[in-house]
Amino acid sequence: MTQQDTAYRVDSTRVTWRETGEEAVLLDLQESVYFGLDRSGALLWRRLVGGATTEDLVDTLVGDGAVDRARARADVTAFLADLGRYGLTRAA
Repeated sequence: MTQQDTAYRVDSTRVTWRETGEEAVLLDLQESVYFGLDRSGALLWRRLVGGATTEDLVDTLVGDGAVDRARARADVTAFLADLGRYGLTRAA
């Protein structure tokens, strides 16, 4: 299974979150650290709540008209790496 095929999901035992307008605020319950997501990050986060693959997330950014596919793929890869490093998501 490749990274593109792997479904990722928010680890709801570790993080709680709220939308604030078009942005989102995340609270890591284990580390007591909060994170702010801009509009694009919040858009991806909402998809991750239900579970999404890398390709699902790329399609979400491209469909939003924010960026082209190559840039969307690079942004999604970096976003997933950051979330994974902090333990906020897990493979579904």
